Amino acid sequence: MTDHIIITNGTDMLHLLPGIEFDITPVEVVETAVMASGREVRDYIGYRNVLEIPTGWLSAEDLAKLKRMVLATHVLTVTYPTPEGDAVGDFSTPLPAMRAFKYGPDGSVWYGVTLTM
Repeated sequence: MTDHIIITNGTDMLHLLPGIEFDITPVEVVETAVMASGREVRDYIGYRNVLEIPTGWLSAEDLAKLKRMVLATHVLTVTYPTPEGDAVGDFSTPLPAMRAFKYGPDGSVWYGVTLTM
């Protein structure tokens, strides 16, 4: 089992810090239709995972790489741990809010970046 989350767009890869706490929320996937009688019918398809991943501390280079990856394709492949073992899935994600901890001519460090996928 991996100790860190890996995010890739097929070209670039970003390894997040080991041991990051993140949330996996299973969301039920249902298709609904209204019949001619007015009765609603539901087809239960299954579940999909929604991930909320606080990335921890990121260097300016890693944050720029993450931003490029999201802008190139909004669908990223994520490898993450689950109770059943490692899982790999394709997730769509918008650009996250970016918060600077330290910035200036000596470099910058970013934190508080949370991905919702």
